[in-house]
Amino acid sequence: MTAHDWPRLVEQILARLEKVRPMGADRWMACCPAHDDKSPSLSIRNTGDRVLVFCFAGCCPEDILTAVGLTWRDLFASDWQADNARGVALAGRHYSQKPLDPVELDRRVLRVARADIAAGKTLSTEDRARVELALERLGVDG
Repeated sequence: MTAHDWPRLVEQILARLEKVRPMGADRWMACCPAHDDKSPSLSIRNTGDRVLVFCFAGCCPEDILTAVGLTWRDLFASDWQADNARGVALAGRHYSQKPLDPVELDRRVLRVARADIAAGKTLSTEDRARVELALERLGVDG
C-alpha cells in the first residue's frame, strides 16, 4: 500500500465503526467492534506510514481487524511490517481474554457488508461467501 492510500483506508475503517469522533489530526475514537462497546474505547490513528488501532478495554488487534473485515497487511506499508506487528501483538496477547462470540461476529460481518454495499462497494467473492456463511449460521434467509 502506498502513502496516498492511507486516508482511503482510514475512511473505510471509520465507516465500519459506530460513534466515531475526531480526537485531533489523524486521530479518532469509536466504539470497538470486537466487544459490546457502549462508549468509545477504540483509538484509531493514521501515522502516515501505517494505521494503528488500540482498544482501551483490552481487545486484541486481531479481533478488531476481523470485526471490520481487515487483515494486518491492510494496516502496514510492507508485508514485513504487518508480519512483525502481528507477531508482537500475538506474543503480548492475554489468552485469558474472552474470545469474540461467534454469533456476534456473524452479525458484525453482516453489518460490515451492509455498510460496504450502502457505500457503493461491490463485495468480492470472498466477502459474499462470508456473508452467505454468516446468514446460514444465523438462520436468516438471504
